[in-house]
Amino acid sequence: MAQKEFIFLYPISQIFDFEIKNHEWSNEEGADAFRKKYGDVLNRCIDKRYRQKNFQINFAVFNDCTVSGVIRLQSSDRIIKVGLDFKTHRAERVYPNQEYILSQLEGVKIIRIAGFHRWDCVEKLAKCAHEKGLDVLIDEDLTETLPYRLEDKNFNEDKYPNY
Repeated sequence: MAQKEFIFLYPISQIFDFEIKNHEWSNEEGADAFRKKYGDVLNRCIDKRYRQKNFQINFAVFNDCTVSGVIRLQSSDRIIKVGLDFKTHRAERVYPNQEYILSQLEGVKIIRIAGFHRWDCVEKLAKCAHEKGLDVLIDEDLTETLPYRLEDKNFNEDKYPNY
């Protein structure tokens, strides 16, 4: 059976805090209420879409960061260090080596990618995975677009794509 991996890029407090604080709905509901709603849906989606479908769950973080409390880690989840610190990434606009990240997913054949930011880091990893011949899909729901998806009455937590 093919090794199935789900990887969420950079679920760190620095990014979650920025995304939640700067989202217009966090002002309407209050940042704490929005954080809880956002975290509940994100964690249910990861569980239903991937964990319950036998994907290995991976969270990729910068070397000097830890996984945010927004994420409900399970004992079987893996935390992958990306070989670069967040300070350098931000100050020098240097990106983690995508080959290095993928090399930590031994035997992967099917990969689903989510996280921050869809048109930047997530896309870079997806492109690298595609070039290696992997079955790759970006779960766009579980990127920085999730706050907008929360308002969609047709949003399905169980699967992506939703059609």
